[in-house]
Amino acid sequence: MAVYAFYIFSRKNECVFAHRWKPADANSMETLVSQLESTAFEDDVEKLIFGVIFSLRNLVRKVSNGADEFLSYTTSQYKLHFYETPTNLRLVFITSPRVEPLTHVLHQIYATLYIEFVVKHPLYTQVPPPLEKGGINCEMFRITLDKFVRTLRYVIFD
Repeated sequence: MAVYAFYIFSRKNECVFAHRWKPADANSMETLVSQLESTAFEDDVEKLIFGVIFSLRNLVRKVSNGADEFLSYTTSQYKLHFYETPTNLRLVFITSPRVEPLTHVLHQIYATLYIEFVVKHPLYTQVPPPLEKGGINCEMFRITLDKFVRTLRYVIFD
């Protein structure tokens, strides 16, 4: 599997959902995933990811004369994909660095899974609570997201 983690950040810049997957092969990103799962690092990883996105988006806006065109960035170890909804909900994938851009997949997750299982849930609140206070606590969303991601077919760049 080429997806390592998925995060949702609220309009208050708080992580409200996080889900991580183990890599299929032992050589790819095992250290990153183990770091993401360690309890000492787990408290800050969402803040660090949001900080990187916030900083890079500001840089892109300044360089491109105000256009907000930040969709992803790639390192030698991973690729971060970003999608922002009209309501300022931010969806993030962390994947293998050789995966095609997945912005359309993030949009599909928002438009189908998030709307169906989170927004239409009877206990939904307009601004979800931060992860420390439970976040998006919808098991059907988590299960369906996991199944959806596992069925994705990726275009790998060499």
